[in-house]
Amino acid sequence: MPPGKILTALQASDFGLFGATWWPCAPFPQLRIVTYLVVWLFIWDDEIDLSDGTLWNAFGAAQLYRDQTLAYVRYTLGIDAARPPVTNRIILMFAPIGAAVRERYSLAQRTMFYDEIRYFMEMSEREQRLRLAGPIPALEEFWRYRLGSSAVTVCLALNEFSWAAMELPLEFYADEDVKEIFRCTNTIISATNDLVSIKKEVKRDAIDSLIPIIYAHVGDIQVAVAEVVEFVAAEIRNLDVAAERLFRRYADADEKMQAQVRDFVDGCKYYTTGNFVWSLETDRYDVDYAADGSGDILMTL
Repeated sequence: MPPGKILTALQASDFGLFGATWWPCAPFPQLRIVTYLVVWLFIWDDEIDLSDGTLWNAFGAAQLYRDQTLAYVRYTLGIDAARPPVTNRIILMFAPIGAAVRERYSLAQRTMFYDEIRYFMEMSEREQRLRLAGPIPALEEFWRYRLGSSAVTVCLALNEFSWAAMELPLEFYADEDVKEIFRCTNTIISATNDLVSIKKEVKRDAIDSLIPIIYAHVGDIQVAVAEVVEFVAAEIRNLDVAAERLFRRYADADEKMQAQVRDFVDGCKYYTTGNFVWSLETDRYDVDYAADGSGDILMTL
């Protein structure tokens, strides 16, 4: 990767800490793959999402990038047999991820993983379209694409993969409380990310994140921050309620299944707490904060 802002941002990200905080219980072989997935997602997205990226304003080229990525992901996951004619080095970096997932996951699980990558790509397209159009998106429109463009659901699709011997039935993922836990995990991570990265967003005059969008409606940055903090607190409560319902539903299952369900939920919670810890410590977001002993965190913009 050539020198520039993208490489500098990646070097400042401390992905070792990211993997350790998101997947603290993962055996090293799985930890290596899920952390590499995150590195790949950041590199892939920065081509479109950073102003120094080669595809920042090139929507047509970005569409080809997305299409070729999906074709190559399908091939490496063993969903398609024919190798697509892809030469982009970033896309080709997915190969070890696909190989590891193919070895561990069934075809149905791999398809589920692919579907989340496709969702991420589709919402990346929607986000870029809106950004290039210019106006600040409405809050509802923002959440419509943010829950996909965050790529959190891609990582959630490998929650089971990250554990040593977790084997959950496919119908587990159809459970409404599992879906609610996934949704809350996504909103918590997306909102806290937009909160702690606000300093970086202000520097690059970005308007396509949560606080600038709320600020455009309320006209007060502190009120906007307070709304995001309360939203995160409410979503944490919603996640806990859904988790308790899920535990009750599996109360009559065998001990192994109950333990796996609890580990799975803990994995989702690790995503949220790990992301927050990493976001405060990484140089990627340039967060200058001070804990004042009260449990509050003060950030200077």
